[in-house]
Amino acid sequence: MSISVRLMAIDDYEAVHKVDILTQKQYLGQKFDELNLEEQEKHLVSRKTEFQINVGTGYCFVAEDDGQIIGFLLAYETLPFTGTLCIRYVGLNPEYQGMGIGLLVYEKLIEKAKQKQIKEIRALINLDNPRSIGLHEKAGFRISDRKEAVIEL
Repeated sequence: MSISVRLMAIDDYEAVHKVDILTQKQYLGQKFDELNLEEQEKHLVSRKTEFQINVGTGYCFVAEDDGQIIGFLLAYETLPFTGTLCIRYVGLNPEYQGMGIGLLVYEKLIEKAKQKQIKEIRALINLDNPRSIGLHEKAGFRISDRKEAVIEL
């Protein structure tokens, strides 16, 4: 296994979309498969209509294993309130979860945020997702009771 993390590119759409589907199936279970395509699309964060916008933020990353995308992070700066990043979504192929890869992606984001003098990163998390809570705590976020994780830089 040779894991690397880099900025997301437009050409990453298909691979990111596949990982997004895997994470939604993991979270929603059989319910996802029972939805029609239009309903499934509403659950996905990698909608093609928004993908270029996400990539354009400059704060979206992919994790790769030997060149194959296995995870991604979507983040954006809240404008006009500069200095704060919001995490839109973190998705990792279930086969790679629990290996520290999510933390590697967050480390890249934090590194870039510091370079850009971002002061805070915020993430809304599901309190019924212990893996997400653990990832955010390992990355240095404080978890509040409002499903929000915050890291001050």
